[in-house]
Amino acid sequence: MISENIKEPKDYLCYSKEVLLSVGVLTDYPKIFHYYQELCDEFEHIYYDQSKSLFVQLKALLAIDAQIQILLELFENSRTNLCQEFCMDEHEIICMIKNDKKSYYRELTGQKNNQLPKWSLIYLSEE
Repeated sequence: MISENIKEPKDYLCYSKEVLLSVGVLTDYPKIFHYYQELCDEFEHIYYDQSKSLFVQLKALLAIDAQIQILLELFENSRTNLCQEFCMDEHEIICMIKNDKKSYYRELTGQKNNQLPKWSLIYLSEE
């Protein structure tokens, strides 16, 4: 990904949308696709909201991005039906993603949840 090619939120979000559409999320998982659309709308709203500081915006954007990344990972690594694989319905999967966003970047960087995160922008989204 080349950051110079990203001029607005839609440029960044188009990759995840393409991936999710290609694996049939729109047709096979309508609640999850609706949730994804809500994340995208919220991402754009936060990006364009100039009333908040950059760090508050970054915190919110990272929290949304963590959820989108988890969604992508779930569907890219799913062998068959996601709900059957996890023994969860769509609502339960969405709840899991909302919960797991809190530690996504920490886990991504190899840190344990019981460790204090390093001082870094990437951890701003942690609650």
